[in-house]
Amino acid sequence: MSWLVEGAGSRDDLLALHPALAADHQRVLDEVWQSSVDASIIEFCRLRTATILGNTRAWSEPRSAAAVAAGVDESLVADLAKWSTHPGFSPAAKACLGLAEQYVIDVHGITDAQVAEVERHVGPDGVIALTTALAVWEITHRFDNALLDPPPEGDA
Repeated sequence: MSWLVEGAGSRDDLLALHPALAADHQRVLDEVWQSSVDASIIEFCRLRTATILGNTRAWSEPRSAAAVAAGVDESLVADLAKWSTHPGFSPAAKACLGLAEQYVIDVHGITDAQVAEVERHVGPDGVIALTTALAVWEITHRFDNALLDPPPEGDA
């Protein structure tokens, strides 16, 4: 529940306060999900960035239709914290998840070699789509944390 608007319980409730912005936000999400990057990988990155940023709300949201259509493996979702050593994650997923973590933890620490590895798996268009997705997820997770899940009363 948001402290910003009485009765607002979701991101959509809050974004509805600014319809043009809500429409633009949805348009970017639609483009991300329809990009050349496998939607399962996008979903893994969405959830991994949520974890790093402390957004538990993202884990309770339904999977996107694109991720479901791509056959996202729920057992891999459950093992997402072990992505770097888990044999079930493809080399492409591992490269993209590595970039996702680096993006959230220290965007300036992203190396040319790291981007080249991602490009090897998803192509140049995929690098742009993935990086855009990471930006969207970071903003979305921080939006949720700030406006939907405020700190407990009394916290500074």
